Amino acid sequence: MESKVITPMLARSGEPFSDPDWIFEVKWDGTRALCLVSKTLTFLNRRSTDITSRYPELTTLRENISASSCILDGEIVVLKRGKPSFQDLQRREHADNPFRIRLLSEEIPAVYIVFDILSVNKEDVTKKELSKRKKILKETVSESSRVLLSPYVEGKGKEYFEAVVKEGFEGVMAKKKNSLYYPGVRSQFWLKIKKVKTLDCVIGGYTEGEGLRQQYFGALLLGVNDPLEFVGKVGTGFSNEDLNTISDMVRKIEINSNPFTEYIDNAHFVNPANVCEVKYLELTKDRKLRAPVFVRLRHDKSPDECTLE
Repeated sequence: MESKVITPMLARSGEPFSDPDWIFEVKWDGTRALCLVSKTLTFLNRRSTDITSRYPELTTLRENISASSCILDGEIVVLKRGKPSFQDLQRREHADNPFRIRLLSEEIPAVYIVFDILSVNKEDVTKKELSKRKKILKETVSESSRVLLSPYVEGKGKEYFEAVVKEGFEGVMAKKKNSLYYPGVRSQFWLKIKKVKTLDCVIGGYTEGEGLRQQYFGALLLGVNDPLEFVGKVGTGFSNEDLNTISDMVRKIEINSNPFTEYIDNAHFVNPANVCEVKYLELTKDRKLRAPVFVRLRHDKSPDECTLE
């Protein structure tokens, strides 16, 4: 398994529930990453892009791993007062200058929160039940300031969901105890349960900005599925840094043709290669997002992952 390209197991959406056959852990608001461990460490995001150089402070994790080799699954997060800060994480993800990366690694260091293990000492453990994998994980990884094992509770999903949301987290992950690990599969054995509805969307275009936004853009055109289905526009939730970053990005990738299946007037279209996350109230009967708000760019996700379940 060490030599193959592996994609992480994915979750479906769900509602809060309790069940003794399931475990429940915090849904960390970070960048999903597999960690390939041998003599050195390599971090791969969901698109199998090597992001190791972006987090130099995490190279010390090798000292916390007892195995000669293994593959770990977890989230890279930046914690602020004990809670994930995706704004700070975005600053880390956008940095590409080595000097800037080093400064940010000291100013807002990242933590790798591990919740699963796929192999250990070249033995594939994906066919073992989750409860067994959790035990192997605990025997393999010791915690430090840069690596944590994701805590979980058994059975009491509703109570745990209410508790973590009250503390300011975005929700929980529910996982069936006897489930195997299915790389690249969006499985019914893993459920993401959030306090608000969110959706990953393909950016297919933008509208002209007006007033204070004249030098940027007005709203982003959002789509899902293939062929690209238009699900609405998002024009709120952007920080000044978002406006600058996204404006530069979309203007460099403008195209002449409409990538959506629906006709859209008064818009600039772009190569539908970038993904953003939005939160929204509900999906209307005509399959449009009601009151969407921009959350963040998702460099770790590909357009083919943007679907309506």
